[in-house]
Amino acid sequence: YRVGQRVVLYQEGGKTYVTEPDRMPWLLGLLGLFAFLAALLGRGKGVRGLLGTFLSLLVVVYFVVPRVAAGGNPLLYAFLGSVGVLLLTVYLVHGVNRKTTAALLGTLASVAFVLFLALFFTRSMGFTGLASEEALLLRQWGGVDLLSLFLAGVVVGTLGALTDVSVTQAAVVQALAHANPRFGLGELYRRGMEVGYDHIGSLVNTLVLAYAAGSLPLFLLLTRDPTPLRFLLNTEPFAAEIASMVLGSLGLLLAVPFTTLMAAWFFQGGRGGPPEDHGHTH
Repeated sequence: YRVGQRVVLYQEGGKTYVTEPDRMPWLLGLLGLFAFLAALLGRGKGVRGLLGTFLSLLVVVYFVVPRVAAGGNPLLYAFLGSVGVLLLTVYLVHGVNRKTTAALLGTLASVAFVLFLALFFTRSMGFTGLASEEALLLRQWGGVDLLSLFLAGVVVGTLGALTDVSVTQAAVVQALAHANPRFGLGELYRRGMEVGYDHIGSLVNTLVLAYAAGSLPLFLLLTRDPTPLRFLLNTEPFAAEIASMVLGSLGLLLAVPFTTLMAAWFFQGGRGGPPEDHGHTH
């Protein structure tokens, strides 16, 4: 601490403790910088993206969290919240049209599939949901299905990236259908997936690096713990982190073929017109 620095104080038993630096002004400044650049560089879409993000957070905070805290099924409310988040982000930012509907359906299909895989594998591996300090605290309070909460976190954590992948892939198929209106369902899917394969290749590299960067503390523990690696990775904190990484990545990878198929169905035979012709916002 330095002289003149703003700090947070905690009082108990007649004593005052300095607990934390006051970080809120800096956090608000950082958020303001992000919002300014998003609006400046993204223009209308950037502003709508910010609004969609804010509304999505409201869905999570005021719809999903209170119902889970009241003892509701985290999986059910996470899925319902995901639908709400996707409707807000996809349609608000990109408009209501065939492209965004295909992206929405492809994303929902991948979310549902990942939920099924997550449910199967987490139960097969005997996860308890007690892989973090937060989960241990929630267990003491009671009333929350921790395993379902873990699964819900996997799904909600991938929604933003899923939306980006799906909208991009649907736009590719729309452009192909406009370039040659004679393309049918099979041809559109095949040509769309030619771009999708490149998309998947880039996604795999990006996802592994992103998750690895977020798991650096765990990697450091691997170098310090004398326990053999095979048994260390078998513990729930490590196994849950790996499972979360793989399941989230699977959702992103599956979104590519699912969305390509949906978009090919919507745009086959040149249906929907060129990207510039319809009056909806993009």
